[in-house]
Amino acid sequence: MPPPVLELAELTVRYGRFTALDRVSASFDGGALALLGPNGAGKSSMLRSILGLVRPASGVVRLFGEDTEKKGALMRRRVGYMPERDSWVPGVSAVRGLAHLAEICGLLPSDAMLRAHDTLHFVGLGEERYREVSSFSTGMRQRYKLAAALVHDPDLLFLDEPTNGLDPRGRVRMLGLIDRVRKEHGKHLIIASHLLPDVEMLCDSVWVLDEGVMKKSETIANLTAAARGGQRVRLPRDDSARFAEAARADGLEALPGEGADEWVLIDESAAIPPDRVFRLARACGTRVLGLKAAARSLEDAFLEALEGDAD
Repeated sequence: MPPPVLELAELTVRYGRFTALDRVSASFDGGALALLGPNGAGKSSMLRSILGLVRPASGVVRLFGEDTEKKGALMRRRVGYMPERDSWVPGVSAVRGLAHLAEICGLLPSDAMLRAHDTLHFVGLGEERYREVSSFSTGMRQRYKLAAALVHDPDLLFLDEPTNGLDPRGRVRMLGLIDRVRKEHGKHLIIASHLLPDVEMLCDSVWVLDEGVMKKSETIANLTAAARGGQRVRLPRDDSARFAEAARADGLEALPGEGADEWVLIDESAAIPPDRVFRLARACGTRVLGLKAAARSLEDAFLEALEGDAD
């Protein structure tokens, strides 16, 4: 079996007396991972410590099975980083600046320039490659940062708020590019984002951080699985309120669904069998138009992880 793409063992990061990460241990086997957490949770400190920009107070970071403190330079050749804030080489064209970054990562000058042209075409900036990045729009600068993370053909990409500041069209374009990077080019992704819909679209699993502590490490599928055995029930609109009252009288929690004709039924003590739903409907003199397991949203799972105990 290959080693994990990323492994953290008792990772602790401090700034003076402030502990940004407190003995975090976790493993990422590959695919696409989201780092979630409120502001100040420790996401940026985690990224910086993995990349070697911040020296941990204690603990170990391993990339592809190698200790980054011992083989940091070698590991960074396999990693691309798209920072949240703008970053480019001033005073030169986009293609020249990108080629310079590729050379820093070890490519020969001729190969670096060719790679810069190809990467800019990939992100949709081929026609703008001779302009200075400072003249780019917000969406173009975000795509340029993605190109800078990709130019040396890394195995693993760290993307910090990749859709930050983008309008809806720009956001869709960026998400499409990132999705292609993973599916067509086989890159592993670690994405820090506040936008849960982006995470649900791109990622397989999440690490939830809060106050420097790992609160949850889980696949998105498991996090958003059926909500405690609940059922999502759709009924004739005129009978909907009466059915909800009957469900509550029967000891169930009835929450509004996606429309006026839908309710989410939850029993805190057990899963709700479909027969129970149909019995309630018959008792109310109505019929069930739709019934399916009540999956919870990633937002619900995220908030629940923040409220619960650390793993």
